[in-house]
Amino acid sequence: MDYFNKNKILIWIIIILLAINVSTVATIAYHFYNHDKTERINRKRQIRIPNKRFGRFMLRELNLNKSQRRQFQKFRHNYQKNAMMVTKEMREKRNEIFEELSKENPDTIKLYQMSEDIGDFHKTLKYQTIEHYLNMKCVCNKQQQKKLLKIFKAMQNSKVDIVSKMRR
Repeated sequence: MDYFNKNKILIWIIIILLAINVSTVATIAYHFYNHDKTERINRKRQIRIPNKRFGRFMLRELNLNKSQRRQFQKFRHNYQKNAMMVTKEMREKRNEIFEELSKENPDTIKLYQMSEDIGDFHKTLKYQTIEHYLNMKCVCNKQQQKKLLKIFKAMQNSKVDIVSKMRR
């Protein structure tokens, strides 16, 4: 009789261990499947900002009508023109800094002033970007505004400066 009791106990231990193993494998498979699914969803939500034809990208992504497109292109053209002038001035000021630094005895007061000028140019560029965004936002409906915000967020996370993208 002792023999049958021992076998029953062993059978129950095997059943319990088997149930634990099956539930562990099922849990791992479930998490693996859900993680993969989440990754696919996240990849779909990412917005890839193109290096070329950015204006066309914006028009297509926002699905603008003809009237919106005309206003949008007008705003974009003005922004590009102004942003290019500011970035050109920043580049020239940086060159002046390097010229001054390469002198035997560089004038630190002049260097500090030039660096403040670059900061002012950068601030001007940011103001222009804000104004450009607000202008574009005014043209868009609520759904397009949400998409516009996602695009601008993606551009902020981009490693390439938006002005250099527009230059291409």
